[in-house]
Amino acid sequence: MSILKKFQPIASAFAPNYTFWDCLICDKYLFLPWYWGKLQTGKNTRKLERKFCEYMNFRWAISFDSGRSGLYAILKCLEIKDYDEIILQAFTTVALPNAIKWCGAVPIFIDINEKTYNIDPDKIEEKITEKTKAIIVQHTFGNPADMNKIMKIAKKHNLYVIEDCAHSLGAEYQRQKTGTFGDVAFFSFGRDKVISSVSGGMVITANQKLGEKIKKFKDQLPQQKKKFIIKQLLHPLITYDALRLYYFFSIGKIIMFLSTKFGIITKAYTKEEKKSQKPENFPAKMPNALAEIALHQFKLLDKFNNNRKKIANLFIKKIVENQNIKLPASTPNSNNIFLWYTILIENKKEFIKKARKNHIILGDWFPKAVGPIEVNLEKAGYKTGSCPVAEKVSSMCINLPTHHRINKKDVEKIVKLFK
Repeated sequence: MSILKKFQPIASAFAPNYTFWDCLICDKYLFLPWYWGKLQTGKNTRKLERKFCEYMNFRWAISFDSGRSGLYAILKCLEIKDYDEIILQAFTTVALPNAIKWCGAVPIFIDINEKTYNIDPDKIEEKITEKTKAIIVQHTFGNPADMNKIMKIAKKHNLYVIEDCAHSLGAEYQRQKTGTFGDVAFFSFGRDKVISSVSGGMVITANQKLGEKIKKFKDQLPQQKKKFIIKQLLHPLITYDALRLYYFFSIGKIIMFLSTKFGIITKAYTKEEKKSQKPENFPAKMPNALAEIALHQFKLLDKFNNNRKKIANLFIKKIVENQNIKLPASTPNSNNIFLWYTILIENKKEFIKKARKNHIILGDWFPKAVGPIEVNLEKAGYKTGSCPVAEKVSSMCINLPTHHRINKKDVEKIVKLFK
C-alpha cells in the first residue's frame, strides 16, 4: 500500500469515503450468484431506516434512492402545487430547483452570507409572497445555518421548513442535530457526501401525519433497475483502484475516463438533470445492496467527522487570510463537520492548475450559483445577477479535502501551494 501511495493524488472528491470493506460488499453482490436476488430488496433498507431513527431520535426515517428523490417526495406530500413558491438559497445544486419545478412550483433564490455560504436570513422576508409555501434550508458543506432566525421567519409567515442535510449528517446547531429543527429533512448518501453508498438518501420527520404520507409515497415507488444498481456497485471498485493507480503511467486516469465514457459507471448527474428534465425511473426506492454499504459507512460516521474537523483545524491554523485568500466562518454556537474546508481565492482556475501539477486535485463545487458547471441556469429558474454574493463565491471557491484519507502531511503539501 505504501508503494502505491506515491501514485495517488491528494483529492478533494474522487469518492473519498470508500473503504476496502465497502468494496467487499460490492464484490459480494456482483460476483456471488446467491446475492443477485437481493440487489433490489432485502432487510438492509429497513435496518438503515431504524439506525437513522435511533441516531436522530425521530420516529420517521424513510429511505429513497437519492436525496433528490427524498426532496421530491417531501414536496409532493406537503401538497406543493403549480405556481407555489419555494424559497431556497443560491450556491446550491440543480437537484433542488429541479425537484421544485417537477412539482409545478417555482424556485425563489435567496443570496447567501459570504462567510458561512448559507442562506442569508436577513434577505428572506423580502422574497416572501402569498404564494410562498416553504423554505429549504441548506447546511452548506456541513456548516449549520442560522436556524433561530429562520425558524422565527417561518413561524411568522406560516411556512414549512425543509432542511437540506446532504452535507451535514452529524453537524449540530446549539447542541441540536441538523435535520431536527424544521418540519422535515432529507439527507444524501451520494459519492462525495458525509457517508457514501454511491446513491441513496433518507427523509426524517417527527410529524406523524407527514411521516405516514411519505412512507406511503415511497411504498408505491418502483425499485431501481438491476442494471443501474450494478453500475453503482462497480463505482467503488473502479474508483478505489483507479485512485491508487492514478499517476502510475496514468493507468488510473485512463480507467476513470473509459469507465465513464462507456457508461460502466454513472455520473453524479444525468444529462437530463443538467437540463432540468426529469430522468427515467425518478423517484425510486433505495436498493438493498446500496443500503448495506450505507449501513457500514454509518458505523464510521463519527470517525469520518472527527477527522474532517481535525483536518479543518489544521487548515485554519496554517492558512493566512489576506487580500487574495478569504477563509470561511462557522455559524456561532454550531458544530461544523467540514465536509470540505472551502476557501475563496483569487485566480481560482490558475490555482487549481498549479495544484494539479503537484498531484493535488482540488474541488470546485459549487462552480456556479446553481451547479454543476454544465447546468442551464435559465432552465433551473435562476436569473443571472439576482444573487451577486453567491455568484462571487462560486467564482472563487475551492474545496480543500478533509476526508478520512487526508493526514497532516497532506495538509502540509496543500498549504505549501499558498506560499
